[in-house]
Amino acid sequence: MKTATILALLGVATMASGCVSLSRSTAVETLPADWRAQAKVSEVRLTRGDLKVTDGFDALFKQHVQAKLDGCAKGDRPLRLEAKLDRFDKANPAMTALVAGANVLRGKARLVDVRTGKVVGDYAIGKTIVGGRLAVIKMGEAEEQLSDAFGEEVCTQAFPKPVANR
Repeated sequence: MKTATILALLGVATMASGCVSLSRSTAVETLPADWRAQAKVSEVRLTRGDLKVTDGFDALFKQHVQAKLDGCAKGDRPLRLEAKLDRFDKANPAMTALVAGANVLRGKARLVDVRTGKVVGDYAIGKTIVGGRLAVIKMGEAEEQLSDAFGEEVCTQAFPKPVANR
C-alpha cells in the first residue's frame, strides 16, 4: 500500500475508534519455551533518561507493568524485568482535541533469572498510540496508558498466548 493510503486509513480509524495502537516491539533474544510456561515476574526495575514525566511516574510504571505481567506470566520460576525507557512522548492535549496526537514509548525489556542473574529474554519495546478528538481524555492519561502498553508488549513478546489447534 502506498504511504498516503495507509495514512488515510489510519486517520479514518482514529476518528472512528478514538485510538489506534501501533506496535514496534521485537525480540532480540526470545525467552526459552520452558521459561514462557513456568515463569513469573517477581520484580520490575526501571531505568530511564531525562524524560518529561511526573514525580510519581516510576512507582506508577512499576505498578501498571507488574499488573499486566501478573496476568500473563503465571508460573513459579522468578524473573526480574529490567525495563529501560529511552523515549516517552505525550500527546499535546490541544492538538489532540483539534486534529490528533500520539503517545510514544520506546525502550528495552530484559528478563533476568533471579537465581543466576543471567539474561534469559531481551526485547526492544516500541508502542505508538494515536488518538483523535474522541480520545482526548484517554490520550491525556499518557503515563498510565504507556505503562500499560509496555507491560502488554512484554506479555505479547515474551509470554504469548498459545494458539489453539483447529
